[in-house]
Amino acid sequence: MRCWLAIAIVCFGVIASHAQEELPVLNANSPNVSIIDGSNASRGDWILDPSLELDVYNAIRSDKNRTITFKSDIDSRSFEVEPGHVYDFVILLNGKDVCKTRISTMVQGFKRMDKSSVTGPVTIPITIEHGKLHLKGSVNGSKTLDLIFDTGAESCLVYPSAKSKGVELTLDDTVLNLGSGGVTRRQVSRDNWLEISNARWDHEPFIYVEQQADRADGIVGFTMFENRVVEIDYDRMLMFIHDSLPSYSDSFSKTAMPFSGSLPAVEVVMKDGDNSYRGPFILDTAGSGCMLVNQAFAIDHNMHSTLRKVGTGFSRGVGSGSIQSNQLMLPALSIAGHTLSDVPLHAELPSDWNKAPPGGVVCLDVLARFNTILDFPANEAYFKPNSRFAEPFRIRGSRPSFQFIAAIVVIALLATAAVWYLSKKRKQQNLNHVQ
Repeated sequence: MRCWLAIAIVCFGVIASHAQEELPVLNANSPNVSIIDGSNASRGDWILDPSLELDVYNAIRSDKNRTITFKSDIDSRSFEVEPGHVYDFVILLNGKDVCKTRISTMVQGFKRMDKSSVTGPVTIPITIEHGKLHLKGSVNGSKTLDLIFDTGAESCLVYPSAKSKGVELTLDDTVLNLGSGGVTRRQVSRDNWLEISNARWDHEPFIYVEQQADRADGIVGFTMFENRVVEIDYDRMLMFIHDSLPSYSDSFSKTAMPFSGSLPAVEVVMKDGDNSYRGPFILDTAGSGCMLVNQAFAIDHNMHSTLRKVGTGFSRGVGSGSIQSNQLMLPALSIAGHTLSDVPLHAELPSDWNKAPPGGVVCLDVLARFNTILDFPANEAYFKPNSRFAEPFRIRGSRPSFQFIAAIVVIALLATAAVWYLSKKRKQQNLNHVQ
């Protein structure tokens, strides 16, 4: 009996070892690996980190079977996947560093909590606060949270303020969080549930950001709706989540919405007199201001020299770094054939560490002038000028004028004189009272 048991143990060990050796292998000499998920274009860079016990790629939400391809600088590997499964493989970096990787199709689209409402769009009230798009929701049964809906983010995350409202997370993994402030390793909770309006998502990963980086309790990334059609109506301040493209979309202007890196983008056209240049710009409903033009695009088109400078500024995300920029005035900006005039933008100054996708970012001051439909399954966007379209842009963060400074100084001097006079008068009254 012991002999047979020993043989069985040895055989099991051989089988297990053989199974591990049979995991698919992708060779790479660069830590940046691109992902093509189904019919979608490249979803950007997957950053390899051999120190992770297991790196998980949450596939695009879909109820259909499809092919997912990982492409390195020297190799590629494709996987036929179906919903509700995981697929493990190994990425071998520089021929020696083993990066254990998993494709997960466990994360799915939302379910309607109100079973009587199974048709029609899910309606979500929205607000604009501090130049960003906000909505309400809850995580793991918490109190109502103030959340930013960010079309420029793939992930969901919460800040420390969410804990005071009852959000409890089981931090069971770490991830590399890539943002405009750089790359930061953060803790992540892999299995949570989120409720927004009549929609509920199960088995959702949430990144925990240790320091409060915004005046909100967290961020909801666009991937929560990547298998749906999202309509943002800034006139009514409502967001509608459709199962398919609404029939009235033909009253909007349609344009392609490819991915720039891993984020949705559209082509914009910038005009300065006879000069005209275009490029892909990420849609960012969590970006305050009008536009951020990355350093490569700004240098290629000589924007720092040709456009009128109206100030300086910087931007930052959830990372520790910040991006310095010149604030420039762009005479004309066109999206989907609609042209806005005198648009202030931030053009990045050269820096060594920032490697943003080509083009830049279109922020909420511009986006909120269009009622918008984002058809994520078809990679198409629809724009329609709304009641805000003709409003003049405000120059954010610009240096105050000499007249403004002079007025503040005069007010301060008058206030000081008034305080001195009242103090002197009170002392005289007290002296008279003593006499």
